[in-house]
Amino acid sequence: MTTKNKIEGKKTGKDSTQAVTSTSNESINQTATEAGSSVETHIVLIDGKAAKLSTKKRGFVTFILAKCIGTDELELKITGNDSGGLYSKRYVNLISILKILDVQVPDKPFKSSVFKSAFHGSSSNNPSFLAAILRSKDINLIVSTEKSQYLHMIPNNYESVREQLLAKALAK
Repeated sequence: MTTKNKIEGKKTGKDSTQAVTSTSNESINQTATEAGSSVETHIVLIDGKAAKLSTKKRGFVTFILAKCIGTDELELKITGNDSGGLYSKRYVNLISILKILDVQVPDKPFKSSVFKSAFHGSSSNNPSFLAAILRSKDINLIVSTEKSQYLHMIPNNYESVREQLLAKALAK
Protein backbone atom coordinates (compact mmCIF):
# COMPACT_ATOMS: atom_id res chain seq x y z
CA MET A 1 0.00 0.00 0.00
CA THR A 2 1.32 3.44 -0.80
CA THR A 3 2.08 5.74 2.11
CA LYS A 4 -0.53 8.29 1.10
CA ASN A 5 -3.59 7.14 -0.76
CA LYS A 6 -6.74 9.23 -0.59
CA ILE A 7 -9.99 7.79 -1.87
CA GLU A 8 -13.04 10.00 -2.18
CA GLY A 9 -16.38 8.27 -1.78
CA LYS A 10 -19.79 9.05 -3.25
CA LYS A 11 -22.40 11.12 -1.48
CA THR A 12 -23.66 9.29 1.59
CA GLY A 13 -26.62 11.48 2.38
CA LYS A 14 -27.38 15.11 3.10
CA ASP A 15 -24.38 17.06 1.86
CA SER A 16 -21.85 14.62 3.28
CA THR A 17 -19.20 12.48 1.64
CA GLN A 18 -16.91 9.77 2.91
CA ALA A 19 -13.18 9.75 2.48
CA VAL A 20 -10.60 7.11 3.31
CA THR A 21 -7.05 8.28 3.84
CA SER A 22 -4.45 5.52 3.92
CA THR A 23 -1.13 5.85 5.69
CA SER A 24 1.05 2.72 5.61
CA ASN A 25 -1.05 -0.26 6.80
CA GLU A 26 -3.64 1.71 8.73
CA SER A 27 -6.05 4.37 7.61
CA ILE A 28 -8.86 6.40 9.02
CA ASN A 29 -12.30 6.59 7.42
CA GLN A 30 -13.70 10.07 7.87
CA THR A 31 -17.12 11.54 7.22
CA ALA A 32 -16.99 15.15 6.10
CA THR A 33 -20.03 17.15 7.14
CA GLU A 34 -21.61 20.15 5.49
CA ALA A 35 -19.84 22.43 7.99
CA GLY A 36 -16.51 21.25 6.61
CA SER A 37 -15.40 19.44 9.76
CA SER A 38 -14.60 15.76 9.70
CA VAL A 39 -15.51 12.99 12.10
CA GLU A 40 -13.40 9.85 12.28
CA THR A 41 -15.65 6.80 12.12
CA HIS A 42 -13.42 3.78 11.39
CA ILE A 43 -9.78 2.74 11.50
CA VAL A 44 -9.04 0.62 8.43
CA LEU A 45 -7.05 -2.48 9.38
CA ILE A 46 -7.16 -4.35 6.05
CA ASP A 47 -7.67 -2.82 2.62
CA GLY A 48 -8.03 -5.91 0.44
CA LYS A 49 -9.08 -7.41 -2.85
CA ALA A 50 -10.91 -10.71 -3.43
CA ALA A 51 -11.39 -12.73 -6.60
CA LYS A 52 -15.05 -13.13 -7.55
CA LEU A 53 -16.55 -16.62 -7.38
CA SER A 54 -17.76 -16.73 -10.99
CA THR A 55 -15.57 -18.19 -13.71
CA LYS A 56 -17.73 -16.49 -16.37
CA LYS A 57 -17.17 -12.95 -15.16
CA ARG A 58 -13.70 -12.90 -13.72
CA GLY A 59 -12.73 -9.92 -11.66
CA PHE A 60 -12.36 -8.59 -8.17
CA VAL A 61 -14.28 -6.97 -5.37
CA THR A 62 -12.43 -4.67 -3.02
CA PHE A 63 -13.15 -4.39 0.67
CA ILE A 64 -11.98 -3.03 3.98
CA LEU A 65 -11.95 -4.55 7.43
CA ALA A 66 -12.19 -1.67 9.86
CA LYS A 67 -12.55 -1.02 13.55
CA CYS A 68 -15.48 1.26 14.37
CA ILE A 69 -14.13 4.02 16.60
CA GLY A 70 -17.42 4.43 18.45
CA THR A 71 -17.95 0.74 19.33
CA ASP A 72 -14.48 -0.85 18.95
CA GLU A 73 -16.15 -3.58 16.85
CA LEU A 74 -14.77 -4.93 13.58
CA GLU A 75 -16.79 -4.32 10.44
CA LEU A 76 -16.42 -5.35 6.80
CA LYS A 77 -17.37 -3.10 3.93
CA ILE A 78 -17.42 -3.82 0.20
CA THR A 79 -15.71 -0.83 -1.41
CA GLY A 80 -15.70 -1.73 -5.09
CA ASN A 81 -16.58 -4.08 -7.92
CA ASP A 82 -14.25 -3.86 -10.91
CA SER A 83 -16.91 -4.91 -13.42
CA GLY A 84 -19.73 -2.69 -12.23
CA GLY A 85 -22.84 -4.12 -10.64
CA LEU A 86 -24.54 -3.20 -7.43
CA TYR A 87 -23.41 -3.95 -3.89
CA SER A 88 -24.11 -2.65 -0.42
CA LYS A 89 -21.94 0.25 0.67
CA ARG A 90 -22.79 -0.26 4.35
CA TYR A 91 -20.53 -1.73 6.97
CA VAL A 92 -21.41 -5.26 8.13
CA ASN A 93 -20.53 -6.21 11.69
CA LEU A 94 -17.96 -9.03 11.72
CA ILE A 95 -19.66 -10.64 14.73
CA SER A 96 -22.87 -11.09 12.69
CA ILE A 97 -20.84 -12.82 9.98
CA LEU A 98 -19.08 -15.03 12.52
CA LYS A 99 -22.42 -16.04 14.03
CA ILE A 100 -23.49 -17.27 10.59
CA LEU A 101 -20.23 -19.20 10.17
CA ASP A 102 -20.32 -20.63 13.70
CA VAL A 103 -23.54 -22.55 12.96
CA GLN A 104 -22.24 -24.11 9.73
CA VAL A 105 -21.48 -27.81 10.01
CA PRO A 106 -17.78 -28.59 9.48
CA ASP A 107 -17.13 -30.75 6.40
CA LYS A 108 -20.57 -29.86 5.00
CA PRO A 109 -20.66 -27.46 2.02
CA PHE A 110 -22.92 -24.40 2.15
CA LYS A 111 -24.04 -21.76 -0.35
CA SER A 112 -23.38 -18.02 -0.34
CA SER A 113 -27.07 -17.45 0.36
CA VAL A 114 -26.42 -18.11 4.07
CA PHE A 115 -24.96 -14.58 4.17
CA LYS A 116 -28.20 -12.85 3.07
CA SER A 117 -29.14 -12.12 6.67
CA ALA A 118 -25.94 -10.09 7.16
CA PHE A 119 -27.28 -7.40 4.81
CA HIS A 120 -30.33 -5.17 5.03
CA GLY A 121 -32.00 -5.37 1.61
CA SER A 122 -29.83 -4.16 -1.25
CA SER A 123 -28.24 -6.12 -4.07
CA SER A 124 -28.46 -9.85 -4.64
CA ASN A 125 -24.70 -9.72 -5.32
CA ASN A 126 -23.90 -9.06 -1.65
CA PRO A 127 -23.87 -12.66 -0.35
CA SER A 128 -21.57 -13.87 -3.15
CA PHE A 129 -19.29 -10.86 -2.83
CA LEU A 130 -19.09 -11.44 0.94
CA ALA A 131 -18.25 -15.11 0.33
CA ALA A 132 -15.45 -14.05 -2.01
CA ILE A 133 -14.12 -11.66 0.64
CA LEU A 134 -14.27 -14.35 3.34
CA ARG A 135 -12.25 -16.63 1.02
CA SER A 136 -9.61 -13.97 0.35
CA LYS A 137 -6.09 -14.48 1.68
CA ASP A 138 -6.57 -11.44 3.94
CA ILE A 139 -9.65 -12.87 5.73
CA ASN A 140 -9.52 -16.65 5.03
CA LEU A 141 -12.58 -17.67 7.09
CA ILE A 142 -14.01 -20.04 4.45
CA VAL A 143 -12.63 -22.17 1.62
CA SER A 144 -14.06 -23.45 -1.65
CA THR A 145 -15.08 -27.05 -2.14
CA GLU A 146 -13.55 -29.33 -4.74
CA LYS A 147 -16.92 -29.92 -6.41
CA SER A 148 -18.08 -26.34 -7.04
CA GLN A 149 -16.63 -22.86 -6.91
CA TYR A 150 -20.01 -21.68 -5.57
CA LEU A 151 -19.95 -23.89 -2.46
CA HIS A 152 -17.97 -23.11 0.67
CA MET A 153 -16.71 -24.94 3.73
CA ILE A 154 -15.33 -24.04 7.12
CA PRO A 155 -11.55 -24.67 7.09
CA ASN A 156 -9.78 -26.80 9.69
CA ASN A 157 -8.06 -23.70 11.11
CA TYR A 158 -11.30 -21.69 11.39
CA GLU A 159 -11.09 -21.15 15.16
CA SER A 160 -7.53 -19.78 15.05
CA VAL A 161 -8.24 -17.54 12.04
CA ARG A 162 -11.41 -16.29 13.76
CA GLU A 163 -9.48 -15.46 16.95
CA GLN A 164 -6.69 -13.72 14.99
CA LEU A 165 -9.25 -11.48 13.27
CA LEU A 166 -11.01 -10.66 16.53
CA ALA A 167 -7.65 -9.85 18.13
CA LYS A 168 -7.17 -7.08 15.55
CA ALA A 169 -9.90 -5.11 17.34
CA LEU A 170 -7.90 -5.20 20.56
CA ALA A 171 -4.52 -4.49 18.94
CA LYS A 172 -5.26 -1.08 17.39
